[in-house]
Amino acid sequence: MPKLPNTGFFVFELPNWAHCPLSNCYAILLLLALSALIGCANPIAPQGGPKDLDPPKLDSLHSTRNFQTHFKKQDIVLAFDEWVELKGVFTQVVISPPLAKRPEIVRKKKTVQLHFADDEVLRDSATYVINFGQAIRDLTEGNVAPIVFVFSTGDYIDSLSVEGQINDAWTGKPVEKTLFMLYENLADSVVRKDRPFYFAMTDKDGKFKVNNVKSGTFKAVALNDLNLNYRFDSDAEQIGFLDSNLVLSGKIMPDTTAQELETLPQDSLQNDSLDVNLDSLTTDTLQRKMPLPPSAPKVNLRLFAEEQALFLRSKEVNKYGQVKLIFNKPPTDAKVSFDSVGQVVVFETDKDTLRLWYNQPVQDISWRVFVQRDTSMDTVLVKTGLRAGFLTTAKLTTAMKQTGQPVKLKPGESFKLAFNYPLANIDAANIRLLEDTSKTVVQPKLNVDSLVMRNLVVNFPWKEGVGYELQVLPGGVTDIYGLSNLDSIDQKITAGQAKDFGTLTLKVLQLDSSKAYVIRLLEKPESPPVKVWTLSNSTSFQAKLEMLAPSTYTVELIEDLDHNGRWTTGSYDLHRQPERVVRKTLEELRANWELEAEVSGEW
Repeated sequence: MPKLPNTGFFVFELPNWAHCPLSNCYAILLLLALSALIGCANPIAPQGGPKDLDPPKLDSLHSTRNFQTHFKKQDIVLAFDEWVELKGVFTQVVISPPLAKRPEIVRKKKTVQLHFADDEVLRDSATYVINFGQAIRDLTEGNVAPIVFVFSTGDYIDSLSVEGQINDAWTGKPVEKTLFMLYENLADSVVRKDRPFYFAMTDKDGKFKVNNVKSGTFKAVALNDLNLNYRFDSDAEQIGFLDSNLVLSGKIMPDTTAQELETLPQDSLQNDSLDVNLDSLTTDTLQRKMPLPPSAPKVNLRLFAEEQALFLRSKEVNKYGQVKLIFNKPPTDAKVSFDSVGQVVVFETDKDTLRLWYNQPVQDISWRVFVQRDTSMDTVLVKTGLRAGFLTTAKLTTAMKQTGQPVKLKPGESFKLAFNYPLANIDAANIRLLEDTSKTVVQPKLNVDSLVMRNLVVNFPWKEGVGYELQVLPGGVTDIYGLSNLDSIDQKITAGQAKDFGTLTLKVLQLDSSKAYVIRLLEKPESPPVKVWTLSNSTSFQAKLEMLAPSTYTVELIEDLDHNGRWTTGSYDLHRQPERVVRKTLEELRANWELEAEVSGEW
């Protein structure tokens, strides 16, 4: 039998049946049957041919008519010219105005069918838009059929539109999957009680568009709807709003059939050469083919999370000498007081945590810490009986493990050595600063950091490129508990050279002299700012910063409307917009380089 090319099937050369014994013929027939079964069980997809790039097309004869007026609640059937599948119906299908009950959307062979809930009541004289997004696809290549089904329960199809963009108020970045909502009810409470009359979802660029809107006056709101109920009902949800109501007016589109559409005056069409069947209109073709309404208003909204009331999230009081209060946000405005029982108390803030370092040198008795919260008060009890055990095991050491590696300072910069407890006293006789390899003893200025009392601050006119060694001998520092360092601490320091750093001249122009501003220079977004300035009654600002580490810096200009020295978010109920922010990433600052940068105060 000759060997044939592999085509996915077995090929046999048939024998001469006239000379074939009966038993052999049965055997050959059995082999043929088995080969047929094997061939069927291992099909090979046909190779070659053009790839299918066409989306499924609507069969208008067997589909529910699109763009109906006087629509009565009924099943909507969309028939296609090929088998289709549904994907992501829950997230892709958007119906505006929103329905009270989620409809059932199913696929049956070559059709997609939408069934309204039995108790669903459609609004009177309203234009409904059902956008299927990317939910309907063909089975072979997943080509999307971007179907939009529109109907009106009234006399005509509304044809106005609203478009725009939603950005995060703080970062300025576009916000995806956020609702833009229009309400007929203009009361402020409507965003918490009712569903919107119209809505749209932003894309990855933060853009949105609402089509088939009627004339009228609307409240416009943006909402990051976390629980998907079209209501602003969670402190975690972000919101944005226009300062004034949105007024829409213009012509309406009458009950136009496909044939009438082709005979409309040429100046009423945006693309008169486009041949469109109304039953197969997508969002794009609808916008290009309908009678030209007035220009869609451009709406830009800034999305923000409202300021949450400060509250105490948790506390730690099981160690003597430290009360640790953890809040839901940085406790900038925390009101904390305590019973006075002769204790020494030192406050220290770190992000969302407030520490009360304390010592009771006279008597170890219980006392209370009070945290004010609106009209209520949180009380934290500091128990007695912990002091003796603490003093038995406590040891004053540096906060960071000594590695032996030198710390590099900028010329003129102070050196700070952090300890594990707040410091109370310094014995300069037990602290030495040695200069260069000759180990010459020099006299620095020593003090305890007034902002963070766990820091020993060393000031000295460092010589560029010279190495130093700081020695804190036993008894050099004493903390608020009366504990002194028992071991010697040795820290090497290297004074940097001016040529290793750069100089930045910053100019901020076009400021409003009637407003206050905060200007922040940042090296990394999450790190503390390199420098902060506050100013008012000025139209411009200029500062020169020397000895900056080579890096790429960002300037942040905040419109400080409430004069609190930081950014303040908005409030929906108070009709207060979030303070505006301008950011500009500067050109890279290089070593031994002078950089001039300008930032505009125009929003």
